[in-house]
Amino acid sequence: MQVWGVTMPFSFLARAIDSATQSFSVPMKTTLPRVLLGILLSFVVSGCAPRLPPETPSNLVQLTGVPERPPDVGGTAIPPGVVVDDGLAQEEAVAIALWNNPDFQVQLAEMGFARADLLEAGLLSNPVLSLLFPIGPKQLEATLKWPIEVLWERPKREAAARLAADRVAAGLEQAGLTLVSDVKISYVEYALAQDRLRLADQSVEELEQISRLMESRFQAGDVSLLEARTAAIDASRGRQDSVRARLDVVLRANELRTRLGLALDPREFDVVTTAAALEPCGPMPALLEEALASRPDVRAAEIGIEAAAARLGWEESRVVAVTAALDANGEGREGFEWGPGVDVGLPFFNRNQAGLARANAEIRRAGGQYVAVRQRVAGELLDATTQFQQASVALAGWRDTVLVPLEEQVQVANRAFADGDVAFLFVLEMQRRLTEARLRTREAEADLARALARIERAIGRRCGAGGREIVRGF
Repeated sequence: MQVWGVTMPFSFLARAIDSATQSFSVPMKTTLPRVLLGILLSFVVSGCAPRLPPETPSNLVQLTGVPERPPDVGGTAIPPGVVVDDGLAQEEAVAIALWNNPDFQVQLAEMGFARADLLEAGLLSNPVLSLLFPIGPKQLEATLKWPIEVLWERPKREAAARLAADRVAAGLEQAGLTLVSDVKISYVEYALAQDRLRLADQSVEELEQISRLMESRFQAGDVSLLEARTAAIDASRGRQDSVRARLDVVLRANELRTRLGLALDPREFDVVTTAAALEPCGPMPALLEEALASRPDVRAAEIGIEAAAARLGWEESRVVAVTAALDANGEGREGFEWGPGVDVGLPFFNRNQAGLARANAEIRRAGGQYVAVRQRVAGELLDATTQFQQASVALAGWRDTVLVPLEEQVQVANRAFADGDVAFLFVLEMQRRLTEARLRTREAEADLARALARIERAIGRRCGAGGREIVRGF
């Protein structure tokens, strides 16, 4: 018999029964009270705490590959294996967020409530001892009552609580996957903001060169005032875009720091961006089947149905309340007398109709939630795969039909300018178009990476990896 992690031999229980029965001054005429007392002590001993699930769902560690944060680690902590001095990779950012994101830590505390509910469900009710003292002609009377309906209610109550705890654990796993997706998207957006700022500064330099050249040509009478002013307006617009891009970098950095739980950390990090894979994780039908089979929120909805059914069984067991009683008199005809009895609540009026109705309503709600979750998973996966396809087509188009030809065109323009065949203004104009094409290509890459992060969240696993590029300033 296992009680609170200590092995208790059955002989101890027998000695306890003998000690309790031999404490009375009158010898027992029947073995019934001794049997009842043995049963009572057996259930008291068996009223130990049930096996509790871990505070952090174990599946979350398997899904993310990030070890559980020790409970004694306080403040901002860096997980083992994460080295930020050589640049913060995307997977390292995910690990830091799972350890430090404050909202996720609050969600993890929900598991503590589920563990407490499970612990409470496994506990037995305390017996109630009533004493009437022998004052005056009144004899001493004692009554010991214990609600024995717990004997058949407790297993069903504990089963319902355990399923509820499993549902909370599955919900926390999904919350962890959502956090991973959010961190990856914030990471991609910050890297894009850095590239957008770099290209915006380059575009400003090119536009200002064009503006100065057009101004000098206007002074020489080669172009009109309208053309010179248009070039100056383009340069001013480029400077405004650069200012906005610079502020956007700060906003994206703050967002990423908040996701990681490092909003109050003054350290700066390099960001190591990962190029997205050009191929999705697989065909849509196979991904949908995998998502419906492995998504934690789908599993949580399934457990919700099981938990609602278990709660219905528990409510059905509460229709009749039975209390075992042990009555003792100090001055009976034969001296000290005592005997067993029961109190039975007759279910004439209250047959737990409200509890049964609530349990049936929970079953209907759980069934509806299960259907809704499956629909949402299918919709999320379809949207993510469509966005991935859209981004893939856009990226291939910008790279193959715009970026590569423009890079070749700039090289041709530079050679033509060196030979004196074209003006420098033509070279600057081609360079400006190349910078804009690089920005559009980079935005398509970011769209692809965001779509990939959403696909990984939809199916609950990682897929794809790429090269590395260091971006400064986080």
